[in-house]
Amino acid sequence: MVEFRPMCRILHLLGSLDWIALFALVVAIAALYVAQKTLKDAEEFWKQQKWFDLYSKADEGYDTFEFYCTTYKGTKGISTAQHGDDWNRLMLLIRRVHSIAMVFPKHPAIDKLAKATSFKTPADALEEWRLKLSLSPSARLRSSAFSCLEGAHQVHQDEGK
Repeated sequence: MVEFRPMCRILHLLGSLDWIALFALVVAIAALYVAQKTLKDAEEFWKQQKWFDLYSKADEGYDTFEFYCTTYKGTKGISTAQHGDDWNRLMLLIRRVHSIAMVFPKHPAIDKLAKATSFKTPADALEEWRLKLSLSPSARLRSSAFSCLEGAHQVHQDEGK
């Protein structure tokens, strides 16, 4: 017959306050796990949201850029008040895109976007290669946004197993 007396002695030595302390330790460890998981989820959400913000603004910029190029193709300089308003709207939007894009780490899509939209005059903006080049980064930014989403989704699936 196996005796459990040494274990029973240990259990008896632990008073009720000791049990409360051990239970508090277990709860604290569980809270730490939940906090770490929540922080990781929040970081993934933030990263995904920033990529989506950049994609959305870049896509809006591409649409405005395309409108500008098709509307004013072949013109030299700003010819009307409406042309000036459209130019100002385009430049404001491109500055917003750049302000979002430049806080990201170096990325080929962002480099292409900056190259395509770094112009100072209406004549520079109407160069055909710029519009073609600016379409490619929008697609790559979209795929980056979705890859963040898929990565976060995969992490949650792995944790559920």
